[in-house]
Amino acid sequence: MKSLPTKAAVLVDCVAALSVVLLLRAVLMRTAVHDWWQFAAYLLVASIAARFRVSLPRMTSSMAVNLPFILIAVLELSLVEALTIAAVSTFVQCFWPESKKRNPVQMVFNVSVLVLSAYLTWMVSRLSYHNTALQITASAAMILFANTVPVAAIIAFSEEGSVWSTWKQIFLLTFPYYLVAAGLAALVKLADHTVGWQIPLFVLPATLIMYRSFSAYFRQMVQASSQSPKTMAASA
Repeated sequence: MKSLPTKAAVLVDCVAALSVVLLLRAVLMRTAVHDWWQFAAYLLVASIAARFRVSLPRMTSSMAVNLPFILIAVLELSLVEALTIAAVSTFVQCFWPESKKRNPVQMVFNVSVLVLSAYLTWMVSRLSYHNTALQITASAAMILFANTVPVAAIIAFSEEGSVWSTWKQIFLLTFPYYLVAAGLAALVKLADHTVGWQIPLFVLPATLIMYRSFSAYFRQMVQASSQSPKTMAASA
């Protein structure tokens, strides 16, 4: 396995160590699971959704559609429940049959980033807000930045590129995805008292449609970029 550049290796170590500390802190808080059925439903559906990943065009990165469930878990569940769902669903994502070339460092980094972003988002979501819309907006913004900045940094450090340029590209490609995740979270907040623990089962079809939509869009983007040089050569 190719060794990481020093900056990238230090970043992986720091993110991994911080995520372990945050997980231990959440466990030591001894927060009880208030609804096992609800927790199990979120954990199961988030793990299923993690199976569906979309590769970002012209980048060594991808996005899995379990993020809406992580955001919803952060808003609806306790800290230890939200971190567990983030960690387990991201870890499960690495063990599907097509993921034959597993990179342990990448697995540790991916899980750690999701744990860190879930923790920061949970803390932001528990601040005082005047209304639910502000809470969801602030939480969605936090999980966006907390998730994309470390990913942009590790890609830039590994490929000797610019962190800012890499992050801007990731942001432009994934912003609609986070916007949809925030919308789903808003719908869940509205329906929470009337539907109950079955909510994840209703959200899953929407995330699968989102997966198909982004897959088709990015595929067309790659095809268009690969055809453009030929078109230019033919017109010259």
